[in-house]
Amino acid sequence: MKLLALDTATENISVAIYKDGEEFFKSNLAPQKHAELILPMIDDLLKEALVDKNELDGIVLCVGPGSFTGVRVATSTAQGLALALDLKIAPVTSLEALALEALSKNENAPYVVSSIDARMNELYLAVYKNDNGNVKLIDSEVVLPYSECAKKLMDLGIDLDSCALAGTGIEYLKKEGLFNGVEPSVLYPNARFILKEGKQKFESGDALDPSLALPLYVRNEVTWKKVSDQ
Repeated sequence: MKLLALDTATENISVAIYKDGEEFFKSNLAPQKHAELILPMIDDLLKEALVDKNELDGIVLCVGPGSFTGVRVATSTAQGLALALDLKIAPVTSLEALALEALSKNENAPYVVSSIDARMNELYLAVYKNDNGNVKLIDSEVVLPYSECAKKLMDLGIDLDSCALAGTGIEYLKKEGLFNGVEPSVLYPNARFILKEGKQKFESGDALDPSLALPLYVRNEVTWKKVSDQ
């Protein structure tokens, strides 16, 4: 199986390729250059992996939440490629991507807290349980003000001191009195860490037609929304 993964949901731009058990990846922290860099990065990585785009079996897409512009860039790029190549898309959220990478660096952590700065004094937030190396969402993925994020975490009744941490939002949770002295294992989502989840979705038949692979903005008409409601 040969898969291409894309993520531009935050300041980081990343692409990855799964090729019959091998992984190839590129990452570039380049705010506001998503549209300019994503296609050249894809072309370069295809050449490095010795994969022709017509050999791809599918695309794995980080659908957000994150920067509205960034999320749209990755989504439109993935949809365009999928339509041109007659491929399906496996969607993975940016919060899950963060959790997967954090767990790879903290294998014994029972939970992962993923949080991305959503601006407007709010955070995107999710908690995942370590499910034998995979991640299982606890409750829901939300966008909330800083203080409400802290309350939500405390109300879950888990040992927050044992959690692995991921994302730019952790900085603001620390200001609310949580996770003092502990730094996040990763700040930005990376396409490399959604390859495995994407591959599982293709194998289980859960990949989508391009028209159904839509961006997850979370903040839409109201400021308190579940990702799953979008």
